[in-house]
Formats: sequence, structure tokens, C-alpha cells
Amino acid sequence: MKVDIPNFIDDRILMLGSRQVTSYLVMGEHFAWIGGGTAWGVPRLEEQLAHFQIDRRRIRYLVVSHVHHDHCGAVPYLCRKYPWIEVVASTYGAYLLTREKPVRLMRDLNARTLDRLKMAHSHDGVSLDFTDIHVAHPMGDGDGLDLGGGLSLQFVDTPGHSRCSLSVYLPERRILFPGDAIPFPERGRNELTVTANHDYPDYLSSLEKLRPLSIDMVAYEHCGMLNGNGAKDIVSHGLDASRKQRERIRARLQELGDAERLVDETVAKYQTVELFRLLSVDVLRPIIRRMVLSAIDER
Repeated sequence: MKVDIPNFIDDRILMLGSRQVTSYLVMGEHFAWIGGGTAWGVPRLEEQLAHFQIDRRRIRYLVVSHVHHDHCGAVPYLCRKYPWIEVVASTYGAYLLTREKPVRLMRDLNARTLDRLKMAHSHDGVSLDFTDIHVAHPMGDGDGLDLGGGLSLQFVDTPGHSRCSLSVYLPERRILFPGDAIPFPERGRNELTVTANHDYPDYLSSLEKLRPLSIDMVAYEHCGMLNGNGAKDIVSHGLDASRKQRERIRARLQELGDAERLVDETVAKYQTVELFRLLSVDVLRPIIRRMVLSAIDER
């Protein structure tokens, strides 16, 4: 079953944001905010924190699953507004968040989107503009954080969707927070949407790494949370779907004999998926091209 309306999932987990871009608050003695959201989602997030009467002083950690603008766009604002928050990301993510080129790209995209939405570049007197981010806690396989109150976070490097992807597992509740590291079920579609945007072999390896986890819920950062029977085997089903898509890509390349035509076909398919529909073709095509070329890689 999918849950995509922001609310308390249980007494310790709060879903925030929207169905399109979702964050989660894990509430131990210290709170961990998982999912860095978007700058244009900040007003909604602040309204929700007020509505649910969240004590912002208890938010200690902010986990960035990967360095894409829709997963870390709100982080500079949140760090300015609440300077006691400590940012968590993968080791490579921590590196990217201080590099001039990726920071500039996200700053420009962030500004253009705020302008397109006719939104101010500040909220409650605090800038929404994107800047470099200091990561206080670079994390990788085997690292963890104790939140107190019987809750802890365990981290898993899961490259493939992006090189810097970091998944989070909450063992006490058997909840996986994968960012975009595993395929997701989109409303109205019978198949899982594969998100092997950066490197297909790495994506498959990351799914293999996650498969042994006992999972009762999957908290995506797009489209909400999956629970019940659908969540328990989602990694295995996602692995099967990813392998089948890779074989379809390879077979279609044999038919077409032209990788660029195959890229164009695949772009058209992904444009029908809600998650990718918001991206212009000039942005989407390089992403899909990289996925297709890595899918035909013989590694």
C-alpha cells in the first residue's frame, strides 16, 4: 500500500513535504530529517512543522541521500534557519557539496525554478538560494548514528542512481530510506520504474547489497511510502525489473543498431513517468543516455 499524504506514519516517524518530493522526520531523543527536499517546498515544510507542533530544537541531523537538486535544495535554507542542524551525506556527496561546478549548477537551477514559479528567493527573511554545504558527518557502509530513545540509523553506500547515493536503514522499525537508489512503483503503472541514471552495473550491485535487509516499509523521497506486503520484497522485485530492463535495452540495441535512436526511444518512455515529466528534454536526454550506455556495458 502506498502512503503519500504527509502525516505521522507512527508515533516516531513523520512524513513531510508532498507526494512529489517527500522528507521524513525520525524522532528519537534527537531528531533526524531524512531527505533534503527543494527550495520551493520550504514554505510547505515550515507550515507542516508548525501544524504538527515539531520542536525544531530537537532536529539534530539532516540526511542528504544524494546530490541532486530535488534532494538537497532546501538544505542551505534549513542550515541557515536552524544552525544547530548537522548535515549527513555519503563521503562522495560531502565532496560534491563543496565543489564549484555542482554547486553552481544547482544554484542556477534552483534560481530558475523559483523564478518560473514566481516565488521569492527568501522565506521568513532567510535566503532560499543554493550555496555550498558543509557535511559534518560523511557516512558509508557500516556507519551509523544513535538517535537515542531506542532508534538508530544505519548507512549503506548505494551508487547507481548517482555516484553519491546513500541509503538509510532504521532497524528498530525495519524501514528503508533509499532516496532514489531502488526502483519505485508509480501510481497507475503496473511496472516498477528503474532509476539507474548514473551507472547500471553499480545500481544492480547496490540492490544486491540491500536485498538481505528485513523491510516492512520503504520511505521514498518521491511518491511517498510503501508498506505492507508490497514493501517486503520490493528490493528483490526491483532487482528483477532492473535486470529485465537491461536485457530489453540490449535486445533493442541489436534491433536498431543505433545507440542514439535507442536513447531517443527511452527518453520518450521516461517522459511518461511522473517523476521525469517535469524535466525538459535537454536535461532528461543526457541522464537517459548515460543510463542506456551503462546498461549495454558488459561489466
